[in-house]
Amino acid sequence: MRILIVGGGIAGLAMARALEQRGLTPDLIELKPDTHQGGTGLFLPGNAARALQQLGLLESIAAVAVPINTQRILDSRGRQLSATRTQDVWSTCGPCLALPRAILHATLRSSLRDTRLRFGTSFTAIEQLGEKSLVTFSDDTTCEYDVVIGADGINSKVRQKAFPGVSPLYTGNVCWRFITENIVGVDGWTVMLGNGSSLLAIPISADQLYVYADRAVNEREALQKARQLSLNTLLNEFSAPLFPLIAHRPVQAQVHFSRIEQVVTDGWVKGRVVLIGDAAHASSPSMAEGAAMAMEDALVLAETLTACTSINDALAAYMRRRKPRVDWVQQQCVARDKMRRLPGWGRVPLLKLAGNILYRRGYTPLTEPI
Repeated sequence: MRILIVGGGIAGLAMARALEQRGLTPDLIELKPDTHQGGTGLFLPGNAARALQQLGLLESIAAVAVPINTQRILDSRGRQLSATRTQDVWSTCGPCLALPRAILHATLRSSLRDTRLRFGTSFTAIEQLGEKSLVTFSDDTTCEYDVVIGADGINSKVRQKAFPGVSPLYTGNVCWRFITENIVGVDGWTVMLGNGSSLLAIPISADQLYVYADRAVNEREALQKARQLSLNTLLNEFSAPLFPLIAHRPVQAQVHFSRIEQVVTDGWVKGRVVLIGDAAHASSPSMAEGAAMAMEDALVLAETLTACTSINDALAAYMRRRKPRVDWVQQQCVARDKMRRLPGWGRVPLLKLAGNILYRRGYTPLTEPI
């Protein structure tokens, strides 16, 4: 079976790894050059750890990641609203972990043995010819494939070709992300909730934190006002323990700013072209399930491609198994974002009385096998 993976991020590399585990040797193209991957931090819930276990990589990741045993929610003045012991929910899956995104990317990349990797390469056309797809690459070469897998992220070129009517949708939030020194002694997943904004810090090494902040702004303001004002001004309603990370962040800290968008579509298969990861179903980060969903997609698609008697049946089986689970995550993301936008008088009692219940309700379905 000749398979092309478009995209060399977490989804694409996990897809290649899963196919290699089942005896297949895909081609993988990535538009970016073959250089060190940057990025910020990554939080992996227990189902992501289970996916890494199935990919044969959990031991190496756990050796360098920070175990996250508690998740604490505070108000903007630092008063605790809820605290959750993560293993109370994830004990059947695996530990919750945090680490630099670049480490997961490098681990997936170094695990590949046979995949034919081509960096600095894209495609210019995908022409479906019955049971084959003829792909023309950016260097004017061509090749026929039985399956083309779009793993090229939220702005997927593969999705634009196969599903031209589907585009990312703005969720109502913008965000800032950076890595900084842990000057405040945070030892677990800790978020502070304010008036339409949140500030999160997660340890990703012995002395570093991944800091994430977001704010609700209407679409007209999203790329204007939010970019013009300083983080200190935008987030000045927060106090200790996390605001010092904003007020005293190093000048050299690279702050990544972006709109938060989602991709919602009824199907991810068109002929012999199939989407995985953010290309298929990007979501708000409020469930922290992006990497987990991408790796689960890869595992299920690799399984169906090798277990079913026909490729069409395999792609249909992939959709049947993955769509309900992804829909749940996207619905939970929307619900969480709405809850966080509630005024304090509505949000604070809810989290104080039912924070652990809401956490368990949102994540327990994801502890089920993929």
